[in-house]
Amino acid sequence: MTGTGHPGSGYAFVRPRMGTGNVLIPARSRRGALAGVSLFTRSKPAALAAQWALYGAVAVCGPRIVPGPRVRWEPPGGAERWRALAEHVGSCGGVGPFDGLALYERPQASRTGLAAVLLRGGRPVGFLKLRDDPGELDREERALSAFPDGRADGFRVPRVLGRGDTAGWHWMVIEAMPPRPARPVRGIALEPLLADLQRRLGAALPRPTEVPDHWVAMHGDLTAWNLRRCGRGLPWLIDWEDASWAPPGADLVYYEATNTVVFGGPSDPAAVRGHEEAAEFWLKRVALRSDGDHDAPFTVKLGEVLRSMGAPAV
Repeated sequence: MTGTGHPGSGYAFVRPRMGTGNVLIPARSRRGALAGVSLFTRSKPAALAAQWALYGAVAVCGPRIVPGPRVRWEPPGGAERWRALAEHVGSCGGVGPFDGLALYERPQASRTGLAAVLLRGGRPVGFLKLRDDPGELDREERALSAFPDGRADGFRVPRVLGRGDTAGWHWMVIEAMPPRPARPVRGIALEPLLADLQRRLGAALPRPTEVPDHWVAMHGDLTAWNLRRCGRGLPWLIDWEDASWAPPGADLVYYEATNTVVFGGPSDPAAVRGHEEAAEFWLKRVALRSDGDHDAPFTVKLGEVLRSMGAPAV
């Protein structure tokens, strides 16, 4: 398949029996399958160990070892729409032609769109995001523009390789992480990281007139599964689609609250003291999330943690 091909025709995937079943792993390429296994964003030690075990098994035996049904993917909108998209994406100088995909379908029913690792010869050449609404991609592109070399103080970010609107889709291709399981960063000093992040984003993000003067720029989804170490070097900070403005300490509060839900406690119990406004900000946002999504139990626990941080009930 070339950059203008259609992976839904004669291109098989495995839908692994792990997690929420939202990752589709290439079934005919060992290297492609390794890239697919790497798409899982595991945080707990047991889940990470299982992911590494599957990764090792695929490296030895190939994709046939992956447990799960074999499926054929039909691109949303049909083959012609996909061909038009693939042609435009493949013509980007930063991407080039691709001959395979590893797919990530958003697990929340309330959030549309999908993502894919674009493969050439089984090797990642970019990470494609497709959205019906350009707003998320606009925010992410502006946020990533604050890091033109892809690096900051204590972390690195994906570089934007291409952006466009094709056949009714809004898309962006960013730099793909290395095709190996990544682990969440534990014990990192967040204050210098956040100081650099706020300074850079504050210069890159438009500031709405209704935003209070004391609010600061934030990543908007700072969690253990979005700040990940993939081999040696600086950790990657990904998923910038919610970058915006919020009360001081918002990123820190959200990181510690999600850390508490996932790992049973914050990484730094004293870090969120004095950030009641940020906790209330997040509690209001969390209350708007759909109770029909698969992660609704997580959302309920997150609300409880935020209230314990001093946020009043919503």
